[in-house]
Amino acid sequence: MSGNRIITIIALLCVVLGASAKKKPQYPRAEIKVSYNYHHLALRNDGEVITSDYVYMLLANSENSKYYNHNNEYIDSLDSTPQGRKLHDQLITIGLDQYRKTGDSSAVPHKKGEVYVFKSLTDGVTTVYDTYGLGEQGYYNESFAEIEWAVSDSTKNILGYECIMAETDYHGRHWTAWFAPEIPLSDGPWKLCGLPGLILEAADSSGQHCFTATGIENSNQVMYPIYQPGKYDKMNRIDMLKAYAAYRKGSAAYSRAMIMDTPDGSKVEMDAPKQPKANTQNIDFLETDYH
Repeated sequence: MSGNRIITIIALLCVVLGASAKKKPQYPRAEIKVSYNYHHLALRNDGEVITSDYVYMLLANSENSKYYNHNNEYIDSLDSTPQGRKLHDQLITIGLDQYRKTGDSSAVPHKKGEVYVFKSLTDGVTTVYDTYGLGEQGYYNESFAEIEWAVSDSTKNILGYECIMAETDYHGRHWTAWFAPEIPLSDGPWKLCGLPGLILEAADSSGQHCFTATGIENSNQVMYPIYQPGKYDKMNRIDMLKAYAAYRKGSAAYSRAMIMDTPDGSKVEMDAPKQPKANTQNIDFLETDYH
């Protein structure tokens, strides 16, 4: 083989390898985008029951889906790069300054719902990413087969779609869901799925948790994977829930200690902690079978 030919082949290989290196990863694209309001009851550290509403998005096609909070993902995207973390710190500083002036904390960047749920409809596997402590994050996989539905004859109109009722007992709660056969995606909010149509509404029997679709549109949006997957520990679902419950139980004392023991060594005096109110309504997580 002549020297010129070898040089030509090497040059061609460099071009091919360079093109491959620059090629962006191909992620699945959604066919539909659904917004859900997640209405739920939660306990503050002092035992007071509060009502919260979080906005979640479901991006889905016939093979994959992603359920997430857009604001949460934006913060995670910032924290994934040095430049982004710098911008995040600046936004926090600006928000805190606004809070000191007006008492309005809405300008301070904060997360509302940290869970991400990815479903592989072809494999029948759900992957959940969530927090289980202060700065501690984990993930786990589970099968769709863990949800068994009983479909009824009851119907209800939601967002102009004729929906059918179905019920299931899932991980400690009894759920009633309404799905739309007109939208042939076997998916829904959070981990709920497995019906012959998209779930547009679901509520547990205690009234503590409810998902309601607020909008549906066609979409070609990319379903990007989780940011910084290396930050998430592979865990068992029950272990994650137990760890988070323990963290929530002790978070008030931990926060108090951090406030009182300042970085410069000075002490911040605080009133004695009040005894938390009893959880008479049995307010709990979406899944309660960790007890």
